[in-house]
Formats: sequence, structure tokens, C-alpha cells
Amino acid sequence: MSGDYYQFVKDDDNFLSVAVADIVGKGIPAAMCMSMIKYAMDSLPEQRREPHAVLASLNHVVEQNVDPSMFITMFYGFYNTGTREFFFASAGHEPGFYYSQAEDSFEELEARGLVLGLSKKTKYNEYVKSIHPGDMIVLLSDGVTECRTKSRFIERDEIVAIIRRNMCLSAQQIVDNVFYELERLQDFELRDDFTLIVMMKF
Repeated sequence: MSGDYYQFVKDDDNFLSVAVADIVGKGIPAAMCMSMIKYAMDSLPEQRREPHAVLASLNHVVEQNVDPSMFITMFYGFYNTGTREFFFASAGHEPGFYYSQAEDSFEELEARGLVLGLSKKTKYNEYVKSIHPGDMIVLLSDGVTECRTKSRFIERDEIVAIIRRNMCLSAQQIVDNVFYELERLQDFELRDDFTLIVMMKF
């Protein structure tokens, strides 16, 4: 019963929505919060193509129903297969990465927004990226970026380097190999919830 949550939704037009969330807390309360988030998302089919609207609606649900001592970060994205655009918004969540094959470079999917539940009046900005064949989107929780050895934290650049070494593989193989490598660097003792999603465009 972890504090991480992720969900994929493919609609009737073959468009894809993806959500990654992290709750500050563990055990049964965190699991119950994530169940509430999933239920709330399932009840918003008409807004799935508008990430800013999804987060605003979920923020209202969390603000009304979650103890003030708990809060939730979340990243929500929508990929339009027709226009090849990825729309996204964030509620204080760990930035993901966007890889451009044309430029052979990684950049952060930076998106600003308050965590869910702080204020019911919060509004969220929406961002967009054009996606081309060979590009890649990487989404994650802070359990990935806050991995640490006995003496130091593992830097985001190191995570990108591990991904880069495995880019010839499938998305699932990349995830498996990154997980194994970070696990190895921590002497096979994970200290936090770990969520990593790799989306590739062919």
C-alpha cells in the first residue's frame, strides 16, 4: 500500500491520458487517498483531454475530503494521436523528461502548479509538446529522483545517463533496467515508493 499512483486511459478515439501522483504519507491512509483519486478520475471522462481542468477538479475533491496534514502531487498528460501533441499540467509533481530524437537531447518537462488540496481556488496552467517519431516522454515520482547511496543522493543527470544507455530497448525494458540499476546503487534496498513510466513514439 504505497503512496504512489499511476493510471493510463485510452478513449474511443485512441487518444491516451496518463496520470502519476504521489501522496505524502504511507500505509492505509495513503492507499485510501489514492483510491479516492482513481474514483474521482474515472468520474471525469468529459475533461480527460484538458489536463488543467482535470487537476482543478481533483484539487477540489482533495481539498474537500483529505485531512489538511496530507497533500498530493500529481502530473497529468494527454496525448492527441491526431496532432501528435502532448498536453500536460502539474500539481507540484516531480518534473519528468522529454527526449527529442532530432536534437538527441533531454529536457525537463517543467510545469508549475500547487499541490492538490491546499486551496480549492487553485488554477493550473497547461503546457504542450509536439511529439515526433523517436521522441520519448519519461514520467516519474520523487522515489526515483531521491534515490540515494550511503553517502549521497543520485543526481537527475545520472538517471538520464542510465536511460540513455538503454534507449535501444523497449519502453518496458528501459524501465526494468533503470529500476535494477538504481536498486543496485542503493545496495538493493529501496527507501521510497518508485514509479517510472516511459512513453515512446515510433
